[in-house]
Amino acid sequence: MSHLVMIGSIIGAALASVPRIIERWRCPVMRGPEFFFDVAVHPDSHNGAGAAILRRYRWRLFIPWLLEALIFVALALAGHWTWANIVTVILGITLFTRFNYYAARIWAENQARRLERVEESRPVSSVVFSLQPRSLLNYTNWHVEGAIVLALAAAAMWLVSLAPTSHDPMMIRRLTDNLIVTIYVQLGALLIKRGIIQSGSAAPADNPEAYLAWRESLRRFTIGICDSFRLMFALSPLFTIAFILGSARVQMAATAGFIGFLVIAAIYEWRSRFAYLRVARSTKPAKLPLLPGAENSRGLVGFWPALPVLLLKTTNGYALNLASAPVPIAGLYLAGFAVLWFWLVR
Repeated sequence: MSHLVMIGSIIGAALASVPRIIERWRCPVMRGPEFFFDVAVHPDSHNGAGAAILRRYRWRLFIPWLLEALIFVALALAGHWTWANIVTVILGITLFTRFNYYAARIWAENQARRLERVEESRPVSSVVFSLQPRSLLNYTNWHVEGAIVLALAAAAMWLVSLAPTSHDPMMIRRLTDNLIVTIYVQLGALLIKRGIIQSGSAAPADNPEAYLAWRESLRRFTIGICDSFRLMFALSPLFTIAFILGSARVQMAATAGFIGFLVIAAIYEWRSRFAYLRVARSTKPAKLPLLPGAENSRGLVGFWPALPVLLLKTTNGYALNLASAPVPIAGLYLAGFAVLWFWLVR
């Protein structure tokens, strides 16, 4: 049964990644031959000099899954083919695929700027900023929040009921530690969600409604995926307890529930991703001006106290601004995670 669950997890993760592969494969040319991502190019560029850029970009997308396959082979050969290791690898590679995509995109856009149309290379003359306040409450799905609280509460009550009769107190301790870490991860996911919601945005003064609608669509889509991962993390302690301490019937029910959740999550991601892409394809990107102080920036990391944004647009794409407000919050959260981990393993 455990091997079937592991294989099902890998297959489910592979199916869930299909929409991302399709999106990122098509992303450079989703707005037609006149654009390479957000860079305006000549329509024949994709068949000429841009073909090599596009081909190399697409090859780089598969680096994480090649790495994932090699890790799975190494785990099997080393005898560490366990549920915890497989879930850790899947979650780690899922996170790495996003970093890999951004790295491949930045490289491809920098290469495509050599093909940029001269008349489109200048930034817009003026921009507008959205003054509509956004709060976490406005983007909260109470059905998802209720499911998260219910899943965590059910796992906690199950552990409490099992503790007095368990013949393996150490296993109960490990499962309890896993639940505590899951709750702390939920806090971090809420901080990320809050940062996405409250991040500032600018739009070209010419027809800003369409541009801001695209940004809002991207924001809604990103938050929806974030909530999906939060729900998956919330359910993980409950499924883990069922697989480790449950009876054969409970394990079968948990397996069916886990596979069902993966199918529903994959369908939801597929539909929401393509709904966002429909909006993105119909929106012409704008070359927004660089903020004062960012013109001469070259690295991927910088310190700009006068510019409070987290991701600062520079001449080489985007850079992480260590002077922005979310950075110390993230630092405190990571420090708290280190203290929690030290306390749990003591």
